[in-house]
Amino acid sequence: MATHLFLASTPFNMLTSAMVAFDLPAEDTAYLGLIDQPEIERPFVSALNTWQESPFKKTLLLSQQTKGKGKHKKRKLAFEKIAQLIDQIKPDKIYTGNDRRIEFQFAMNHSRKTHEASIGVYLDDGTYSYIGRKTHWLKDKILDNLVKKLSYGLWWQQPSTIGASSWISQAILAFPESAIEALKEKHCLSLPENLNRNEFKRLAERCLELFDYPKAQLQNIDALIMLPHESVATDHTKRKLSYWLSNRGAKISFKHHPRTAISNSAGDKEVWLIPDRAEQVPAGIPMEVLLPLIQPTCQIAGDVSTALLTAKWLRPELTVTAFVTANTSIPWLKLLDLLNIQAETD
Repeated sequence: MATHLFLASTPFNMLTSAMVAFDLPAEDTAYLGLIDQPEIERPFVSALNTWQESPFKKTLLLSQQTKGKGKHKKRKLAFEKIAQLIDQIKPDKIYTGNDRRIEFQFAMNHSRKTHEASIGVYLDDGTYSYIGRKTHWLKDKILDNLVKKLSYGLWWQQPSTIGASSWISQAILAFPESAIEALKEKHCLSLPENLNRNEFKRLAERCLELFDYPKAQLQNIDALIMLPHESVATDHTKRKLSYWLSNRGAKISFKHHPRTAISNSAGDKEVWLIPDRAEQVPAGIPMEVLLPLIQPTCQIAGDVSTALLTAKWLRPELTVTAFVTANTSIPWLKLLDLLNIQAETD
């Protein structure tokens, strides 16, 4: 019987945490700690907090986003919450999607000081697992490293890439064989492929209700296209995306980038050259919420983005197409190939 503490900041982290938690032995206990959260609660978190079939014994808010003058004070208050939780549940394993998160490093240090050492587990956060994250020799390795050690303690570590710190002993990855070498040095396990569980479908349905978006509009679609941010959407890109969508079955949908300033008027389709028959998915709905309800036959496409790659990480059986350009970097092209994402060029 073991106790597991998952620290998550994004809907993706929260969803992958639940995927792992559902796969734990029945006698184990799992807790979800939400970190770096905005002051206004996200709809996905609201749905998560009322999820009756949750695999977590408790979901707790441990820290909120911190900026400016009160940053250090707010982090100290978050440390107090984390310390109290660690002392109470004594987790055998602590999970994170980013071992640079100061909440995770504090939790590991406090756990190792107060009781038998917890095992640190890196939970696949996507891109960095497969193409790495470069650290600047001055900004990251010296300046940021020094500031954090002086501000919080000598326990702070600056990993060479996400997941590579000595706090991490295990890694749970969607594609372990394709991970960067720094993660392969850890004990690697595969992310459970269980997003088709009815519990996830009901969580997604509840989230769609909060967005006032009927699930029937999403079910049985033949294709979904993820539109790029308007700042990088050239006329050529729009024509290419429109052509792809027009040739993908009878029931098609499109979704704007979450930070795109859009209207929901019919004219919006004209601007983006979207076929009239296409239905719009609200831009604010996270891709992670859509995936449990999308049929295996649905095709997904868009420009190279984390949202697009998320579809393949969490639903590897889906057909996913990325529109690449001459400016798409070689590491990204290699990642698309590794994940079996179709790359469509001009």
